[in-house]
Amino acid sequence: MKSTDAGAPKRMFLDIPNAAELAGFSVRHFRRIIEEERIRIVQIGRKFFILGADFERWQMTNRRKAC
Repeated sequence: MKSTDAGAPKRMFLDIPNAAELAGFSVRHFRRIIEEERIRIVQIGRKFFILGADFERWQMTNRRKAC
């Protein structure tokens, strides 16, 4: 059986409502953040998703701004 690396990035897609909830914002406000801060989104079919790595990168940059 193959073990997974702890340091390997997870391939995770977040839909906008879930990403907004994780960030602590309303969906409407988070959509505005996506537009203003240019968070990359991916369209799959009719739905839009944020890559987990992009979401984490955005969170790290916001933490630095807050400090």
